Amino acid sequence: MGVDSVSGPVTGARAERLRGWKEIGRWFGVDERTVKRWEASRGLPVHRVPGEPRAPVFAYAHELKAWVERDGEVAAPEEAIAEPAARRPWLALALLFLLVAVGSAVWLGMRAADGERLASAQTEDLKRLAGAQVAALNDELESQPGTVAVRGKLAGEAVQVLGRVAALPDASPELKREASEGYRRLAVLQNALDRPSLRDRPASRQSLAEALKLLEEDRSAEARAVRTRVQIEASRQASGAGDLKAAEKLLGDASAAAKAAGGGLADDWALAESEYLGWKGDYAASAAAAAPVTTRDATDPVGVLRQLRALDLEAEAAYYLGDLQRSLAGYGRAVEAAEAALGRWPNDSRLRWMLLRQQWNLGATLIEAGRPLEAETLLAQSLAGWEALAAADPSDGAVQSWVRAVRLSHGQALGEGGNFAAAIPELSLSVAERRRWLAERPEDADARRMLVKALATFADALAPAGRAAEACALLGEAEAMAATMEKARQLTGYDKAETLRMMGESRRRYCPASVARE
Repeated sequence: MGVDSVSGPVTGARAERLRGWKEIGRWFGVDERTVKRWEASRGLPVHRVPGEPRAPVFAYAHELKAWVERDGEVAAPEEAIAEPAARRPWLALALLFLLVAVGSAVWLGMRAADGERLASAQTEDLKRLAGAQVAALNDELESQPGTVAVRGKLAGEAVQVLGRVAALPDASPELKREASEGYRRLAVLQNALDRPSLRDRPASRQSLAEALKLLEEDRSAEARAVRTRVQIEASRQASGAGDLKAAEKLLGDASAAAKAAGGGLADDWALAESEYLGWKGDYAASAAAAAPVTTRDATDPVGVLRQLRALDLEAEAAYYLGDLQRSLAGYGRAVEAAEAALGRWPNDSRLRWMLLRQQWNLGATLIEAGRPLEAETLLAQSLAGWEALAAADPSDGAVQSWVRAVRLSHGQALGEGGNFAAAIPELSLSVAERRRWLAERPEDADARRMLVKALATFADALAPAGRAAEACALLGEAEAMAATMEKARQLTGYDKAETLRMMGESRRRYCPASVARE
């Protein structure tokens, strides 16, 4: 699938014409019945071949875009709220909650300005209202396609309501704890890779900072539990951003409470520690931290997700320790476990994400093990799954990241298998996708890291295809970007152990003249 069909409306003559109800619906992010209804009730501009009453329909993207701009009730595809409320009753309910929450905040703020204390009944009403938005609505809508942007907006509004009221002089500690938990949930929605998210790490880290600020003066046992959950999530976000010093401190702050609590909270802490140690480059310790979680008796999807993440981290550590057979076995176990879990809970979107992720892990490791043909088949399957999710919700930044990651590995498998005719266009598209992402977030560590990896991988396909000069130029660009990352302290153990090593080997192999000059 081309990138244009994922990102919504396109311009120019290349992809202007949309064929059939399914493709028109995909452009909006809705089903075929909805666009047919729009044609009948709202004059959606579609066309049919003259003289053929049952001829297939088609439409032009520029006409659809103009129609959207005229009809204020229909959102553009990238806004991810394309279907009318009658088709999605949860949206009407969510918006109702939002309006009431904002009205409640204004009313309560006026009462506070008059010097009156917040009544306990009013506080409870507000907590239930905002809690429904941040928690219930967010969790219930997670499996619905096309909801990331609307959930982000709803959760953000609800958290702001809670935050404003929690900041009032007479706000109770309980309300502040509720607001802190709301910020934590919002942070996960803003940046998670194992479920739909807006893929905005800076916003996520800011939400977590606000969550911790609300609990600064609360030393109760209840606050300790909330604070620990926030610290664990904050450490994960800091590790992924390359801020290992902050991640280490957060883990240390959360350690005693997490271990005392036991159960899922202790496992979440162990997984966060394993991630931190992996980013740091201490792979043996990373595997040891994850190992106990792999053997837990998981009886629900959340427990299975923890177990799958632990298997992932163990196999990843084995890969970087050079034990490919152990890594392949670990990823193979993770794929089988994800398939079994999805068979048991077929409607859980988080398990589908985990299956697609483990297919990518296994495929990428098969490439390293010199088995690119097996890898190509598995990666093509994973890529198709991620692209389908991306088409269902263009606002989902996390799934877009997975499309970028799996496309690169798929192109690499094609190149390693000698199919340069297919590999070079795929890798060229991968580089272009990542350049666009970096242009949107020029200081983002992940965007830089992913472009460096894509440039190096593309070079490895161009050079054997007789295009060594282009390959060496790409390696030079990748090395300059890696130097920028090192200056910004964004290089991690993973970067040094894999990407930089691969780039050095490629330069020695394909660019001997430049190596000699150095």
